[in-house]
Amino acid sequence: MRGSVDIEVARWCAEHRSSTATDVFQLLEDVGESLWFFVACGIVAVALVLLLRIRSGLLRAVIAVSVTLSVTGPLKSWIDRPRPPYDLAITHLSGPAMPSSHAIFTSTLVVAVVMGPWWTSRRLQVAAAVLGAVGCVVAAVAMIYLGGHWLSDVLVGWALGVGITAGMMLLLKRARLS
Repeated sequence: MRGSVDIEVARWCAEHRSSTATDVFQLLEDVGESLWFFVACGIVAVALVLLLRIRSGLLRAVIAVSVTLSVTGPLKSWIDRPRPPYDLAITHLSGPAMPSSHAIFTSTLVVAVVMGPWWTSRRLQVAAAVLGAVGCVVAAVAMIYLGGHWLSDVLVGWALGVGITAGMMLLLKRARLS
């Protein structure tokens, strides 16, 4: 009898790892979890806001992202799902697995940026959405490949990140909060 999709995907990843892919995904994990990465992202974000004079929608985006990210910890504790076992994992993250904080974080940022009112070109907005989606998929594949998350952790994380952030952005827009 076959196992769940989560187990089958984790097992497939464990059986098909290559040293190159493992090195690349571990580098992405290390960079994505470093304090310097978040500091650099913050500096770039502030610089873009100042250089592009983005004012409209900024508070809305900050509130939407804050609300979405604040639910991650309590949800993880409530669901309390174990991570993939050590025999299927290269990376060993602590705490519950579902929903994936990585998936929530990446999808939340993409949705907040793409739904912002600052876009002067529809083409640039679509390009940002595509680039953001690719980033979300790469981060997810890395976490599943390394065994830090199950496939369903990522799917639930994406659904929560997109759903809550988009809902908050629309709600705050309707409330005319800029």
